[in-house]
Amino acid sequence: MVQVICRDGKFFVKGTFDMGLAGFYENKDFEDEAIQIENDLDDMIEGLDEKDYMWMNPLKPIFEKVPRDGDSFAKALEDYINEKEVMVQKNRKQLNDYFLYQLISNFVDCAYPFWENENAILPEYKHKTEEDFEEIYTDEKLDVIDDLCKEFDDAPNDGSVKKTDVEALAKKLFPMFDFDGLIQSIEPGVLGFDGAWLVVEFSDGWGGLDFYCSAYEKFDENLAPRDWHNF
Repeated sequence: MVQVICRDGKFFVKGTFDMGLAGFYENKDFEDEAIQIENDLDDMIEGLDEKDYMWMNPLKPIFEKVPRDGDSFAKALEDYINEKEVMVQKNRKQLNDYFLYQLISNFVDCAYPFWENENAILPEYKHKTEEDFEEIYTDEKLDVIDDLCKEFDDAPNDGSVKKTDVEALAKKLFPMFDFDGLIQSIEPGVLGFDGAWLVVEFSDGWGGLDFYCSAYEKFDENLAPRDWHNF
């Protein structure tokens, strides 16, 4: 839950936002920047008056009757962000699976040598050789990733579409990889709100940043991914 204030035309956030696998974000004071609102008051008003700003259009019904002053906009944004966190938590599984899909997709697309990071390998597989690990990359895995692309790329993560349990699938495809350890290591970066779009950036905490390195996604109002970057 967050609080939002407007000071000199700019919005400041205090509180927390749980983004699941992608991290737990906290502003202990209004001056902290882990959680940000990217638009100031003038930008918000201008954006709401435009017809072609797709990232602002979903907010128009919310702000239609809100007085155009900083305090009123701050309260409306506060309610919006808290409702968005409820939406994220309700669909936490799909969002976590989306980030795991991106991870294993990268593995398969470039035959990524994840075993070179000693943190990644479960104890019972430590005795395996590099040649053993290299054998996991098969044409069948490419087919699996292609199917996941059809499910997850540009698709909403708001529960409206049934999707594969990627966590279970990932552990089946890569049984030697410590997915639980990776998730526990996640270090949040910045979580921002750009109009109706939710922006998140995070990294893994395993030292080499071999898996999530300033990983970035921008979700639309339906939690559909629009702009994935990693590394």
